[in-house]
Amino acid sequence: LHEVRTERELQSAREHVQDRYGFSHMLTRSPRMLQVFDQVRSVAGTDATVLVRGETGTGKELISAAIHRRSQRREAPLISVNCGAFTESLLESELFGHERGSFTGAVGRREGLFEMADGGTLFLDELGETTLNVQVNLLRVLEEMSFRRVGGREKVHVDVRIIAATNVHLEEAVEEGSFREDLFYRLDVFPIFLPALRERREDIPLLMRHFLDEIGQDYELEPPSVSAEALQVILGYHWPGNVRQLRAMCERWVITHSGRRLEKE
Repeated sequence: LHEVRTERELQSAREHVQDRYGFSHMLTRSPRMLQVFDQVRSVAGTDATVLVRGETGTGKELISAAIHRRSQRREAPLISVNCGAFTESLLESELFGHERGSFTGAVGRREGLFEMADGGTLFLDELGETTLNVQVNLLRVLEEMSFRRVGGREKVHVDVRIIAATNVHLEEAVEEGSFREDLFYRLDVFPIFLPALRERREDIPLLMRHFLDEIGQDYELEPPSVSAEALQVILGYHWPGNVRQLRAMCERWVITHSGRRLEKE
């Protein structure tokens, strides 16, 4: 009965978010997440800069993709970059491109991500990890929609919608001097705050059942059933890695308990 009830609730949640919001890829019955969906619908049709904030693993990139898909730019590219994955010099080259001979190994002109996203959307993930020098250049691009490639003199003009995301508390970073205040206010036009999974525990059974079924299909394994006692343990956990961690655990459970029952032990 518990399994049947969970499956029915999962199907009901899928139909609800698909019919009302068009978010078939993001399952929820949490009032806080439904408010986020309403915010996405409100801002998607504009060109406003969006700042998506939340802990690691809460779905910031999924929200950015949802905004792009519902925007007038949906036929143009959505380009994503993890700003925390590059050194300062490499990030500038990645974002703005470079001219031939601008540094060792630059054997030709290379377009940056701003040019690749022209007419579309650029998603800047982990923006709180950037250096002050990169922040200065980003501010200039946001204000003028133009820049110079690394080692170049010619100004390049683009038409790009910016969606930024961070798990850093930017107000504190501004006070500490590690994030520019003017850039913060330029980005914080339309903030969206994603709740942590522990703040939307009513979604855990739905997400878990969805992940178990999806991963079971991918691996051609029968997904495990989950005892009521095991579910209580799962619900009581604080999930520091949020939805990403829950999915990883479901993958492990499909592998270790295929066709069996997951108990609390």
